Amino acid sequence: MSKSIVCTLVVAAALACALSPAPARSEAPGGPVREVTYYGDRRVQLPQQITRVATAWEAQNSIIAMLGYGDRIVATTRHVRGLPIFRKFVPSISDATLASTGSASDINVEELLVVRPDILFVAESIAEVKARQLTQAGIQVVGFRSNSLDAIVERTLITGEMLGEDALQIAQDYQRYFEHNRRRVSAALATVPQTERLKIYHALGSPLTTSGRPSLNQDWMDEAGAVNVAETWFEGVPNANGATSIEQVIAADPDVIVALRLADAEEIRTSPQWKNIRAVKNGRVYANPRGLFWWCRETSEQALQFLWLAKTLYPQVLSEVDMLEETRQFYRRFYRIELTDAEAAEFLSPSY
Repeated sequence: MSKSIVCTLVVAAALACALSPAPARSEAPGGPVREVTYYGDRRVQLPQQITRVATAWEAQNSIIAMLGYGDRIVATTRHVRGLPIFRKFVPSISDATLASTGSASDINVEELLVVRPDILFVAESIAEVKARQLTQAGIQVVGFRSNSLDAIVERTLITGEMLGEDALQIAQDYQRYFEHNRRRVSAALATVPQTERLKIYHALGSPLTTSGRPSLNQDWMDEAGAVNVAETWFEGVPNANGATSIEQVIAADPDVIVALRLADAEEIRTSPQWKNIRAVKNGRVYANPRGLFWWCRETSEQALQFLWLAKTLYPQVLSEVDMLEETRQFYRRFYRIELTDAEAAEFLSPSY
């Protein structure tokens, strides 16, 4: 059985478990509610209509916006609230209070009790005492799995079901698009022998921070046909990421370097320490694309990340893919945003 088929079956099985049984309906003092079961044994009681949303997870903001509920975010994270691109396309985010500064460990319970969202999305879980305070106040806390491509698709579908039927339809369309991109990239890469696959180094948040297997970053590199030079560097390390050394990167001598941030890409391009690495010598150091969030992170924009990387690494086998047009179509279809060519180009090659 092919890797693509196995992957699809795994996702399908996970989603069948995550999205069943159908939401149950009951009555509560505040009005009718519905029960949603996810990950098999987790349950939340939600109002029929979600009007107020909160998230303490940076990348979840982008998923919420894609599903049509961006203007209902009443509590968010510090970085996203100040991100110019997000504010441009979801202006109301400027008025949202801070649910946290970006992690589940610093949930601002006091602020959340003031704005009273229907639901709070977090990565994994939060302290039991905080979760109890929030649920007792009628705020449902939803913790999600992370650190893989399959988890992103699964999370998008679960979020869609929790937000409402309109959001679920977008999430299901997104799943189809995501799997379509997987198939088209896989078919194109079948013509590239393993001996010709390019080695890549991913600078994750700083020039000398990276990740290996298993991780979300490893997943999108695998999908794009890249050989992650750091694949085995963090065996046994939580989330398979951490600091490395310039000596280790030099020894690996990657063909291509992708940096999360433009500033890190510039440092790598200009620093004497990096100048003899093949990727630097050949001008193949890239800043990762960024839309409403960085495509390489836990955002629904991941559907473009591995397509972009595969096109960047192997343009000869993906010659029919126009990333500028692909980007415009994606944001039109899923975010209801009409990007100009200049805006799409900025997403693909951030200027800051």
